[in-house]
Amino acid sequence: MTLVALVAAALASAGPGARAPGPTSVLLVSVDGLHPDAIAAAPMARALREVRRGQSTLLGRSTAPPKTLIAHTAMLTGMAPEESGKVDNDWEPGEPTVAVRTIFHLAKAAGYRTAYFYSKEKLGYLASPAVDVHALAPEDGIARAGRFLAGAGPAFVFLHVSGLEYAGMQSGWLSAPYLAKAREIDGALSPLLDGLEARGSFLLVLTSDHAGHGTEHGTSDPEDGRRPVVLRSDVRSFREVEGRPQHVTELMAIVAAALGPRAR
Repeated sequence: MTLVALVAAALASAGPGARAPGPTSVLLVSVDGLHPDAIAAAPMARALREVRRGQSTLLGRSTAPPKTLIAHTAMLTGMAPEESGKVDNDWEPGEPTVAVRTIFHLAKAAGYRTAYFYSKEKLGYLASPAVDVHALAPEDGIARAGRFLAGAGPAFVFLHVSGLEYAGMQSGWLSAPYLAKAREIDGALSPLLDGLEARGSFLLVLTSDHAGHGTEHGTSDPEDGRRPVVLRSDVRSFREVEGRPQHVTELMAIVAAALGPRAR
């Protein structure tokens, strides 16, 4: 079955408002510009903990070109740029938003409250009617995500964290300032992940949209398209991801399968 067919089947079988027996709390975190090698090189202590306790791959691949909005659109729609129609990296408020189904539609169909917090204005393109709460939140996105997850009922959050890509552009990917920023972001995320674990019945995805090389990114250089994918849950495993070259468009189907039978 193709990826598009898999997602279509998931949407067709999920009854409106039905609650699937999947994890109660779902958190997807995309750290913009995170190079897979930075997790160990920084080191990112919390990310390493999730790698050890969950399933992961450092062979994830981005879109061509590997740019923020193009890659996140592929991530949240399960479609390549030419399929979704999002082939450019620009969007401004007031312009049309995403017109195809997204991962938020899957979550809504499976009975979750949905939230989307992002650090770049252009990512507002992905705020569809299937998102209950969304905000441009470059300063307090992590805190907002924590509050939303702590609310009543099953919750699904996509959190975009920025800052690391700017360190890459200024000082170079995997440079000392870049690795210091990676450690800072890792530490800032740790309380959010502690809260997620403490509530139990959770799914965590830690990933990125792209990496970079030197002080550049978004090019055809193979380093630019690299991305880590780390998954951990206390209700299932993801052995199918371990160590394989997972493409950014595959994440939607992986998460759909984890949301339970009604989202398949």
